[in-house]
Amino acid sequence: MIYLDNCATTRPYKEVLDTFVEVNNSYFGNPASINKYGKTANKLLSAARTQVASILGVGVESIFFTSCATESNNIALLGSVEHKKDFGNRIIVSKIEHPSVLESFRELERRGFILDYVDVDEYGFIDLNHLKSLLTKETILLSVMHVNNIFGAIQPIEEIVEILKDYPKVHFHVDGVQGVLKNPINLSRVDSYSISAHKFHGLKGIGILYLKSRRTVHNIIFGGGQENGLRSGTVNVAAAVSLAKALRLSHERIASAKNNHKEFKKLIIDEFSKYEHIVINSPFSDKFVDSIINISLPKIKGEAIVNALNDRGIMVSTTSACSSKTFHLNEALYARGLSKENIEGSIRVSFSYETTKEEVEKFIEVFIDEYNKKFKEVIESGI
Repeated sequence: MIYLDNCATTRPYKEVLDTFVEVNNSYFGNPASINKYGKTANKLLSAARTQVASILGVGVESIFFTSCATESNNIALLGSVEHKKDFGNRIIVSKIEHPSVLESFRELERRGFILDYVDVDEYGFIDLNHLKSLLTKETILLSVMHVNNIFGAIQPIEEIVEILKDYPKVHFHVDGVQGVLKNPINLSRVDSYSISAHKFHGLKGIGILYLKSRRTVHNIIFGGGQENGLRSGTVNVAAAVSLAKALRLSHERIASAKNNHKEFKKLIIDEFSKYEHIVINSPFSDKFVDSIINISLPKIKGEAIVNALNDRGIMVSTTSACSSKTFHLNEALYARGLSKENIEGSIRVSFSYETTKEEVEKFIEVFIDEYNKKFKEVIESGI
């Protein structure tokens, strides 16, 4: 099997799995307990937090463990608005966000906040002029993802930060799930940032929320006051420690992974560009990460392409794993103005730190073979 759906999830490193098992087996105490086992578990938790903070280049007090990036996004968005609701009632989100962000904003709209969607251009980048036109003295929240999870566009975070200097009441949240370790970011410039371990060879069920200031986000979960009161509930120490290990191991491989992914993306684009009906929605550019490629066969359903490749042992996806079963046009691609046929015929190929050149070459070979055997004639017939 060749696995090229790494935006959906990655395979955990063996060392990460070993760490998770060892901590659960030998250091199972509750970190909130004052007995010896509890204190030992708390030390491990503190060490994991320190390591994460060091790699991300932030203070240890800014790192909060959550169950996933969806929870991190919800806490940051709902919590910041709860804190700032007396200062305004307008909120802004980009049209290309992950469902965990878009649905949070729609929930806030149901609660009475005025929601504005900022446009993106044909390549999927935030329209900065449109953003400027939407910002008012009543705006209290803006969310823009770091790297788009469908086609890999790197959003202009620094430019947005500069614009927001004139709007100090705005909480600027960045969904960093597909951006962390793939594109540098100065986290001290944003108010909050979310990541999920299973996107970089960690385990599912553990994530991080970075907060520049704990004071700016009201907790939306209530209980025993863990994680400085932000996220009550017994902390999953083993998962937190394994996240820190996965982050460290992946961080050590950044340079080699980036070189590999650039080579892989070029291989695919160079080969597929020879075929008239294969559309590349993720250009070879410094403004796009190389680990994500969105490809379309107009007039062919993306599901048909995925199934054809799946039958030959190659795993890719259509859209976000969190929305691929809802059977509607992908919002991120639609926001770019892509045609209905292009969107419906799109697939996403995504690499990990473990993807090999041989796997990519095999994918290219199989895709072209399936294209020639099954799809080319259908496209040209206009059926």
